[in-house]
Amino acid sequence: MTNQFNQPAPAQQPNGQPSQPTTPIVYPNGPANPTGIPTNGPAIQQPKPHKKTSKLAVFAIIVDAVFLLSTFIGINSWSTLVVLAVLPVLLSGFSLYVTRKDGKVQGRVLAWVAVGITVVALIIGGVGIVRAGAKSAADDAAFKESMKVTCKAYSWPSSDLVAQLPQPQSTTGKIESESSSLFSISVCDTDSTAYTAYIKALQDKGFTADYSKSDEAFTAKNAAGYSVHASVNEYNTNVMDISIYPPEDSSGSSDSSTDDSTASDDSANTDSNASSSPSESDFKAAMDSYEKTMNDYVDFMNKYNSEGHPVSMLADYAKWTKQYSDMVQKFDAVDDGSLTDEELQYYIEVQTRVNQKLGTLQ
Repeated sequence: MTNQFNQPAPAQQPNGQPSQPTTPIVYPNGPANPTGIPTNGPAIQQPKPHKKTSKLAVFAIIVDAVFLLSTFIGINSWSTLVVLAVLPVLLSGFSLYVTRKDGKVQGRVLAWVAVGITVVALIIGGVGIVRAGAKSAADDAAFKESMKVTCKAYSWPSSDLVAQLPQPQSTTGKIESESSSLFSISVCDTDSTAYTAYIKALQDKGFTADYSKSDEAFTAKNAAGYSVHASVNEYNTNVMDISIYPPEDSSGSSDSSTDDSTASDDSANTDSNASSSPSESDFKAAMDSYEKTMNDYVDFMNKYNSEGHPVSMLADYAKWTKQYSDMVQKFDAVDDGSLTDEELQYYIEVQTRVNQKLGTLQ
């Protein structure tokens, strides 16, 4: 039977009621079918391809770990920290990039571990630099404080050694050392004009032999062999340091055992080289002086460092400075000609011993 629109009438059920139209069944990935029968079953999800672990992330962790260890050892400057951090930072950044979600390799966690190690190393290194700077500043301040001269009235000594010196204009300062073999004093209230005037007074007093003069230091001897050293104190304002020593042949009992052994060696060398030329004897004497000067320098520095930079050793340093000046003068007096075989051999022996002594420098 057809209706007025020529459409087929609904099918009749046995009870005379029209049947319900069938609703097509739609399956995922399957086209609708009027019959309700799927033409394609449920879609099967394809497995994702397995990604390899990033070797760059692993390498970044290794490099960052080395960087972290270096910060524990100690980094003393920001420039050093920056230079050491360049490679770890770059590797960590590239590791994050290559292990991104759509990247070709996996290992995102490893990349973040590398970043974390780098950050920790930078923090530890920065803290270490700040601490090192604070300690250095504190040590420098403590050293300057230890070198500070306490200016107070002093009494000018009347010993034969001090009598060789003109008395400074200022009556305030500190006597660092006073003995028959050394007198050392730091004179306060001495500006550049007063310092220049005192140097002129030393020259007028007869200290004109073997002299060395600059804007901040003066070294010379007088006719009697007394040696003087005057200089501007670099750690205090308007302070002048003065030291004087007796002639070398009058130090006698004040010499150390090293001086005695050196004197014995000099005597032995003189006897054994009685037939040697004057230039050869001068060269050996200069080398002996050089060896003793360097040995005394090492002994002084080791004692100075082990005792915490005591101010009382300034006098010893001034004495060594004078000894160094004498050594240079001995070398200046040596003939500039070529060394003989014996002189060359002696030079090698002395230099070897000096190098060994320098190896004990703390």
